[in-house]
Amino acid sequence: MEKMIVLVGMPGCGKTTIGRILARELNVPFIDTDRLIAEAEGMSLSQIQKEKGMQYFLEAEERALLSLDDSLKVVATGGSAIFSSDGMMYLSSIATMVYLDVDLGMLKLRMGDPKARGVVLAPNQTIAGVYRQRRPLYLRYADIRIRTHNTRPRNVALQILSKLNEPQGNDEQNGQKTEDKEQKGDNL
Repeated sequence: MEKMIVLVGMPGCGKTTIGRILARELNVPFIDTDRLIAEAEGMSLSQIQKEKGMQYFLEAEERALLSLDDSLKVVATGGSAIFSSDGMMYLSSIATMVYLDVDLGMLKLRMGDPKARGVVLAPNQTIAGVYRQRRPLYLRYADIRIRTHNTRPRNVALQILSKLNEPQGNDEQNGQKTEDKEQKGDNL
């Protein structure tokens, strides 16, 4: 492991569970940015949004992302972290970005009540709307995309390790982000 690993994806895709397993396998620390935010603010994510508003929450999330150093670790980000272009560009420059991709049907089963979970939702926005809004952003920043639906968390962690251990060539295509690869038909 040459760089820290940052997991991105929708709430309920398994970032925290898979991140803990991956950190244990690699013998490195695990950090959950949602926990950093809750500790810094002294309240749950849903309370922050309810009492201080969505914009304040997004700013707190960006501060958490930008506070991370480049030491070796596994980081699980909140699902809305993708809205911080400064945070995502910063993390992309110091980490391997892994998008945990889960289909919408499975996501709805895993997530439960999005408001109780602290999911950032615009007024009248549905989970399907959030998914359609965020997915292109996750793909934009991802170095690796792993499909997680119907896969046990340990197996997902092993898939990530396998992708991290694949030899990287020196041609320019290997450095392109996932969405470019996906458009060319490369099924990650």
